[in-house]
Order: sequence, then structure tokens, then C-alpha cells
Amino acid sequence: MIEAAVNLLRLLLGLGAVFFLGYGVLAVLLPNLREFRPLERAALSFGAGALPLTFWMLALTWWGKPFNLLLILGPLLALAGAALLIKRVIGGGGPGSETLLPSSPKPSPPTPYAGWDWLFVGLLALLFLYAIPQAMVYPMWAWDSIATWGLKAKVFYESRCLDLSFIDAHNYYPNLVPLLLTYLYFCLGQVSDHLVNGVFPLWGAWLLILLYSLLIRMGLSRRQALGATTFFALNGTVFIGHLVIAYADLALAYFALAAAGFLYLWLAGVAPRGSLALVALSCAGMTWCKYEGPPLAATLILAAALTLVWLRPPGVTRRLLKLGWPLAGLALGYLPWRIFSALHHIEVGTDHIQNIYPQQVLKAIAYLLTTLANPFYFGFLWPALALALIFTGRRLLNSPFLFLALYLGGNLLAIILAYGLAPTSAAEFPQYVRST
Repeated sequence: MIEAAVNLLRLLLGLGAVFFLGYGVLAVLLPNLREFRPLERAALSFGAGALPLTFWMLALTWWGKPFNLLLILGPLLALAGAALLIKRVIGGGGPGSETLLPSSPKPSPPTPYAGWDWLFVGLLALLFLYAIPQAMVYPMWAWDSIATWGLKAKVFYESRCLDLSFIDAHNYYPNLVPLLLTYLYFCLGQVSDHLVNGVFPLWGAWLLILLYSLLIRMGLSRRQALGATTFFALNGTVFIGHLVIAYADLALAYFALAAAGFLYLWLAGVAPRGSLALVALSCAGMTWCKYEGPPLAATLILAAALTLVWLRPPGVTRRLLKLGWPLAGLALGYLPWRIFSALHHIEVGTDHIQNIYPQQVLKAIAYLLTTLANPFYFGFLWPALALALIFTGRRLLNSPFLFLALYLGGNLLAIILAYGLAPTSAAEFPQYVRST
């Protein structure tokens, strides 16, 4: 019992270090941290900390330095602490500063929660009361948890480096999730699937908090934002299932949501300062997360560029040039791993792309629509989206809503084309849609 409590404490301290590191990254990227609510900062800190932590572990392998907890954490925590200290000394609305700009409205006191608010909060709480024990009681059991992400984490921990010599399948995949799990194993001092699996419902919780915060920034009331977040979380089995398995898709969804949300706010002219830096960071996370990340990030940037060209707001050329931020983030997340792979002669697998199968593209369209409309998988989420696009009417073509429609449509088209290139049966397409 005491050993379990000690291990849990070590896990929490390890996760706390990730948040501290991420908060330091945000202090560097954002002009004023106080423009973001505390829960919003916490949600962003988790991803902002996981990204440099895992890239640092890649760099240690590059330099031939065996992993140990002091070497992984020591330099990063020192840099994060220095960043926060400098931010506090020079000002800029760092932690503890309550200074508001002269034009800032005085914050109004929060209204008390009422019946519907408590209902939505209660449903979300029940979801995580189910997910957290479910994730931490069972060992890794899903296919990719065992064969890809979880296996890599164990090998990296035992080898004390990013060692792919024992891995033949998907060894070219990005490694944010396996390296994060490896780091948590070092925090525990042992391989413990039961405990590190708890990071996935935590990641899901931050994803929902980020969704709620973005909806508030888009102008929804607290009740509307809570209702929409609950609707997203409890629709079908896909999101709930990913809370309890060690897959990289949840992390990819987290970064994709942050990138799309803050880029939309920037296009709408209501983004907090530093939002493009957050978009760049999120694009880097997407590309370092999963093989689908780079095309997904490219779709995001292309959708934003097309929206600007179509709407032609004032200063459109300058705004188009500012999309260099997310483009730089995409390169930041993509190039280190590709260069490392080339230098270490890690071959890009041929299990996914071998030829073009045009007949599969046509079949994939039917399977895609069937899967998205299946209530068991996605509830009423995608039919609701279709209705939302219809009711948006003309605003879809003369407002930044166009960006969201282009991004979602481009993502679905990319999935169809990707699996039109894959040597797999079209009948297997629904299971890819559920995870992608």
C-alpha cells in the first residue's frame, strides 16, 4: 500500500515537472500570461511541456547520452525557472501580476452555477470517474498500445535511449507519446503500465478544458460552452475509448484543437496576444505526435490561407505572411525526426504507401460517410456538424467560419486520399476513421 502511494506521488511529481516546464515555455512565447485563464494556462502547459521534453530526449540520443532522470529534467527545469524569473522581473503580466491594460474592462464577478451547469459538470465528472480507474487498473491492451507506442516506450526505457534496433513495425513513426511514457517510467523507476496509462485521461481532460475555453472565447456563454463540451465528450464511443488506451490519437487531437482554435480566433480578430506562437507550437506537436500530423497541420495552414484570400480582410498580404508562424512550427516538429531518421538509416516503411488504388478512393467515401453517421462511434456529432454548416448560411462564405469548414472538409478528404494509397481492404476503412 505504501509502495503504491509512493509510486503515485512520483508519477504526480513527474507530471508536475511537465507542467512547470510548459509554463516556462508559455512565459517565453506569450506577451502576457494573464490574458489566459488559469485552467487555460494549465491545459496549454501540459502540451507545451511535453513537446520540448521529448525533443530533448531525442537530442540526448543524438548526442549519445544515456537517459537518466537528472539529465532529462535538470537542464530543462533550470531553463524554465530562469524564463519565469526573467518574466517576473521584467514584468509583462507574469504570474502574480494583476495589472490590466487601461482599456481592459473590469472583470465581472462569476455568476453562480445553476441546474444545467451542474448537470453538464456532473456528466463530465462521471466520465472521468469511469475513465481514470479504467485506464489505471488494466495494463496496456489495445493493439497499437502494445505493438507500437507502448512497446517503444519500454524499449527506450530499457535501452536508456531512442533505440529502434529491436522494432521493425512503424519504426519511422514520430515519438512524442513513447518518449513521454519513457520519461514517466524514469520518474517511477520502473515500467508500470497501470500508472502511466493515467496520463491519457489527463490528456483528455485538458483537451476538454481547452475546448471549453475556446468556446468561451468564441462568444458562447458558460452554459452553452459546458453543454457543447459535454456533447462532444459523450457522443459515441470513440473519444471515451481513447481516454483509456495508450494511443497517440488523443495527443494529436489535443494539438489539432489548439492549433485550429487559436488560428480561428486570430482570423476572427479576437485572439489573445501570442496566439500565432501557440498555433506554431501546436503544429510542431501535431507533426511530432503521429504520422498523420504533418498533412493535418498542412491542411490547417492551407485552410487559413484560402480563407484570407477569399475574405480579403485589411492587410491580407501581411496576414498571409504571418502564417509563416504555423509553417515554421510544422517544420520544427517534422525536421528533427526526419534528419535523425536519415542519419541513423531508419527506413520509412512501405506498409502504408505502395501504390495508388483509385477504386478504393470511391469505396472509401461511402465507408467514411457511413462511419461518421454511425451513432455507436460518433453519436450525433457529425450530423450536428452538417446541420450547423447549413444553418450558418451565408456567414459560411463571408466570415472566418469558412476556415473551420475548409479545415474539417480538408481533413476528411486527406483521410480518404491517404487510405486510397494504402494497401488495405476498403472494408477496413471504418476502423481507421474511428482512430484518425
